Amino acid sequence: MHDKIFNLIECKKDVINLKNKIQISFEFFPPKNTAIDLLFINSIRKLKSFNPNFFSVTHSVNTLNKNDTFMIVQKIRKMFTEITVAPHLTSIGYTTTDLRNIAIKYWAKGIKNIVALRGDIPLNYRGDKIYAVDLIKQLKYIADFNIFVAAYPEIHPEAVSSKHDLINLKNKMDVGAEHAITQFFFSIEKFLRFRDNCHKNHIYIDIIPGILPILDIQQLKKFSNMTNVYIPKYILDIFNKNIMDKKNVH
Repeated sequence: MHDKIFNLIECKKDVINLKNKIQISFEFFPPKNTAIDLLFINSIRKLKSFNPNFFSVTHSVNTLNKNDTFMIVQKIRKMFTEITVAPHLTSIGYTTTDLRNIAIKYWAKGIKNIVALRGDIPLNYRGDKIYAVDLIKQLKYIADFNIFVAAYPEIHPEAVSSKHDLINLKNKMDVGAEHAITQFFFSIEKFLRFRDNCHKNHIYIDIIPGILPILDIQQLKKFSNMTNVYIPKYILDIFNKNIMDKKNVH
C-alpha cells in the first residue's frame, strides 16, 4: 500500500514538473461575422493564459474575402502584442505573383511566421496548382520566413505511399521548412511510427502533433472521411452511448 501511495506522489510530482514545459499552440478559423468576432477575441484572451508558443489562423480559397486571414492576424497582433501569430497561406487559388505580393505584405507588417500549404483543390478547379514545396521557395525568395508545413502520420489522401509522403516532407524541409504540424490523429502508435520513420529518412525538423478537440461526432466523421484519419472504436462507442443515454432520458 505504501508503495502505491509513493508511486502516486511521484506521479503527481512528474505532472507538476511538466508545468511550463509542455509547448502548445492554438489554431483558429477566421470568424464569419461580428457576433462570432467578439467570441473569437474572448476565446483568445482565455487561451492566452496557457502561454502558447503561437496562434495560427487558417486560410481557404473558398472564403469570400481573401483578406480575412490577414485582417484577423493583424487584429490579434494589435491586441496581444506578446503573442506570436502564424497565418496559414494556401497556394491554391493564387498565381506566383499573388503569393509573392502576399509574402511581401506579411513581411512588411512584421509577420515572419507562415504556415505554408497547398490547400484543398476545389471541385472543377482550373487555376494554377502551386504545391507547398514551390510556395516555400517563393517565401524564402522574398525573405527569411520561419516556415511551418503540414505532415501526415496516416499518409496524405493523395499520396501513392507512405514513402512518397515522407519524400515530399523531406523536400519541404530541404527548401526551407523548419517545423511540421501534423494532421490530427487519435492513434499514438501511428504518430510514433511516423516520427520514427521521419528520423530514418533524415527528416529532422520539429514535428508538432495536431490535436482536434471533438465537439461534434458527425463533423469528426466528415473530417475523417476527407483525411483518412482512423477513429478508434472506443471514441465512437463513447459518443454513441452518450446519444443513447440522452434519448433514454427524454
